[in-house]
Amino acid sequence: MRLIRIGSGVLCPLALAIAVVGSIGGQENQKKSEKAPTPAQRKIAEAISKGHSYQKHVIDEELFPEVKSQADFAKLIAGVLANPTHARELTNDREAFYDQATNTLVLGNPHAKDRGTCFRPSAKKRYYDNLK
Repeated sequence: MRLIRIGSGVLCPLALAIAVVGSIGGQENQKKSEKAPTPAQRKIAEAISKGHSYQKHVIDEELFPEVKSQADFAKLIAGVLANPTHARELTNDREAFYDQATNTLVLGNPHAKDRGTCFRPSAKKRYYDNLK
């Protein structure tokens, strides 16, 4: 691998390509500052996406028209877990993660078989605020 010297620094070609591509596009790359989901968050998201909330909230209630598969739903859930606008602990070891921009609520419940649920509450943030 050939290293490229820039000023006093050295970059490998792959790092240089990433740096260049990352600086192109302005707003399209704005979401790059979001944190990537951790392996634990991805595991929880996958469990929730395979549970009751996929059938109930994605298929039956059509709350997530952008979701075309359980994998899409898991990705959406993991994104909320990693980058909520609001998050807090609830009773009975549960946790709430809310993304206000998309009105998406993820409720994590370690005692539930499917580890929780994800939906878009009609009361929006007020629903999140009233959780106990």
